[in-house]
Amino acid sequence: MRYATLLMALFLSLAASDLLAEVKELEGLTEKLKSGSLAEKTKAVRLLGEIGPAAAETVPLLLESLNTEYQGLRYEVAIALGRINSDASTVVRALTQLLSDPSPHVKNSAIESLRLFGDASRPSLPQLLSMLNDKEPLIRVGAARAIVQIEDAEGDATVKAIPILVAALTNERHDVSIEAIHGVASAGETAVFAIANLLDGKNLVGKLNACDALAAIGPAAGSATDRLIDTVSALEPKLRAQAIMALGEIGPPAERSIPVLINALLDADIQVRISAEHSLRRFGKAALPALMDGLKSETLQKSVVPAIAELGSEAAGAVGSLAQLLKSKDSALQRETIIALAAIGPEAKSTTPQLIKLLQDEQFNFRPAAAFALGRMHDEKALPALKGAVDTSDNEVLRIASVWALLQIDPTNKEYVTSAVPLLTTALSSERPEIRRESAQTLGQLESRAATAVPALERLLNDHDRIVRRASLIALAEIGPDSQSATAAILRYLTEGDPEMHPIAAYALGRIGPPARSAIPTLQRMLNGRDPHETTLAAWALAQITPDPETIGITIPFLCAALVRAENPKVRLEVAKTLGSIGSGSEIAKKTLQESLKDSNESVRKAAESAISQLK
Repeated sequence: MRYATLLMALFLSLAASDLLAEVKELEGLTEKLKSGSLAEKTKAVRLLGEIGPAAAETVPLLLESLNTEYQGLRYEVAIALGRINSDASTVVRALTQLLSDPSPHVKNSAIESLRLFGDASRPSLPQLLSMLNDKEPLIRVGAARAIVQIEDAEGDATVKAIPILVAALTNERHDVSIEAIHGVASAGETAVFAIANLLDGKNLVGKLNACDALAAIGPAAGSATDRLIDTVSALEPKLRAQAIMALGEIGPPAERSIPVLINALLDADIQVRISAEHSLRRFGKAALPALMDGLKSETLQKSVVPAIAELGSEAAGAVGSLAQLLKSKDSALQRETIIALAAIGPEAKSTTPQLIKLLQDEQFNFRPAAAFALGRMHDEKALPALKGAVDTSDNEVLRIASVWALLQIDPTNKEYVTSAVPLLTTALSSERPEIRRESAQTLGQLESRAATAVPALERLLNDHDRIVRRASLIALAEIGPDSQSATAAILRYLTEGDPEMHPIAAYALGRIGPPARSAIPTLQRMLNGRDPHETTLAAWALAQITPDPETIGITIPFLCAALVRAENPKVRLEVAKTLGSIGSGSEIAKKTLQESLKDSNESVRKAAESAISQLK
């Protein structure tokens, strides 16, 4: 879907530094820092910190601002200096002086920023060491965390800091224990033995935090595997769950825990069972042999099959064993097996005949699950049976699942689309929220072909279920210009309700394009916001709605930054195409596209080449 690839991975990954700097915020913030009120100065400093390294030229002015009597401003300046991370020697000296500030909050901000300078902060180590005895726990732990991130793991200061961090894992203050977890995670393997010792103690808080700390360290904590396995048998369900999660995060070095995790699938506590499924998934294929052995036990089958489903396509080796369970007289087990086969996907095509038989069995209670699995397998052999289910069944859920499956197997088939749209539109009124949600999502996948569903999707923007509202908003965005009648309803999401909906609403309005002109004032106000996600999407949407030279000039730097930084090649591909259509006359667009001719992904390189030819 366009939203998932272009928006979620692209715009939400951009750093505030490039975005704000490109729209020339720097000069105005500098002026406010020089002559604004205390409130204006504080806000300006905070925004300069968000800009980050691009605000390096303001460091001298920020250092001057440390002379203020207002501790709130000193606090913000210290934080900003760390985020800007420039002029290390001068800034480290100033931050080290702040370690003697009378305000604990200012001290903490200085410690945090010194940590961000890493090795360049070595001159501050003596004073940080002296703070390991501070009466305030957060300062002690913050100083210890900074030390292990500034100095190498074998350094003398680090050796003194690790016990402070480990001891803080037993502290009941959440802010202290979280700081300690981050600290020992930085220390890595050096801290594992001391952390694991907490698992033998009587302090429950310490045990829970020890599990979290070992999880944060990850594979380097493999030596703690046996201690964690022992902890899985603890009386406290929460502790069992945390130990299991830690084993999953450690991964391959803890493979010997897999049988223990499989047994945990039968735990009386649901959170423990969920943790076991999650951790087994982290082991991937390595867990499959033990899981397949579990299928041989009738006691374990119902618990193991969902765990196999969690492995997705990596569980292809279990298809033969799962096929045998499709013959079970236990319909609930059959259902779980079908879901597992669906999760495996095309690699489970060998079970298509069995699934077709279940789909056509009117006495089978889980026919929709069979239709879903067939759709996930993309096997054309299932098309006649699925079409028959759509045309003849009076089971609403089955018809929806079958038409969905038809579209997964052959999304370009006009006949399937023609029959799917009215059926899915009717399903938007279902009493079951999961049906409303899935129907909205599928209509969105059809994009402009689902234009007739726009009124029904607009009504769902008022649905009592948040997930349904979100799915409907995304579907309207995917449908694009044909959703223009819903502009007013979408616009409300920019100013009201759930902030997480704001970016989706901005994207939807941008997809509608020029007909959404009524959204321009609101989107322009969003450009002045502090949230870089919303600011970026507002700029993008404005460029789609009113593609005048001034607006395009604001949009291009955002896209160029994404073309350079986005990890997902699909995102870079979309960005390159967009720059080709709007970047005429822009030197920064040409330069960035030229650089993308060296992209590691061939499709991105071709898109960049095509975009450059458009700009010529």
